[in-house]
Amino acid sequence: MPADAPPPVRNPPARKTKWRRIRRVLLVFFLLFLAVVVTAAAVVLIPSPAEEDAAAAVRNNPAVQVLDRDGYLALLPVGTTEGTGIVFYPGARTTPEAYLASWAPIVEATGVAVYLADMPFGFASLRDDAAAGILAAEPDVTSWWIGGHSLGGITAAHYFDTHPEFEGLLLWAAFPDDEVVLTGAAGREVLAVTGSRDGIVPTRVVRERLADAGISADLVEINGMEHSQFGAYSSIFGDGDPTISDEAARLALARVTTDFLHPAG
Repeated sequence: MPADAPPPVRNPPARKTKWRRIRRVLLVFFLLFLAVVVTAAAVVLIPSPAEEDAAAAVRNNPAVQVLDRDGYLALLPVGTTEGTGIVFYPGARTTPEAYLASWAPIVEATGVAVYLADMPFGFASLRDDAAAGILAAEPDVTSWWIGGHSLGGITAAHYFDTHPEFEGLLLWAAFPDDEVVLTGAAGREVLAVTGSRDGIVPTRVVRERLADAGISADLVEINGMEHSQFGAYSSIFGDGDPTISDEAARLALARVTTDFLHPAG
């Protein structure tokens, strides 16, 4: 071989070449798996967006005011208030903004103040004592109620059961779960509102759980209403097939809740 000739090219052993291919394939599968996990986590942990137009209409409504507090939204009537406050826990993967449109007509009609709790990742069960901070931050309120939608209502029922400072409980498409018997509900008022087209929390389940808990509640079913119509947000779940519009559903919900808080006569 001449002195200036390039060194011979030696092909890597077949075993090493095969291992490199395997590592590349494993790396691709790992990256795909990681992408699936991150996507799934984002879907589950990022709250569903509220309907911007519905929330903006409330913020522009001269009859109510929305105040951004630390850890909650305060939805207040303009003018004289009656001194009653309602702590409300949003449903799973939803935000306080999603319930402004549902509560605004109730606040306007009754003069109550509503405090919409902000939950970690939109899950009330991760901050079940949010009500304690709200009560401490609103000392001018003289009468308190608590409520929630879906998982928020289940969590609110837990809190209500052991906190007698609340005069009543409002359950929107929600119920007390198996661990709650509402032994502390005697003498306090409970309203449960359901939708006939709710694919997540059927009226039958709510009725059964209230009976199991031994609690006497006003149970009202809104005909044609499905699960996400209790708020104003985009849902990824099987909420049901409504036969009424979102506006009509929220109007009926407001009427039922207002009549319960301020019964005629």
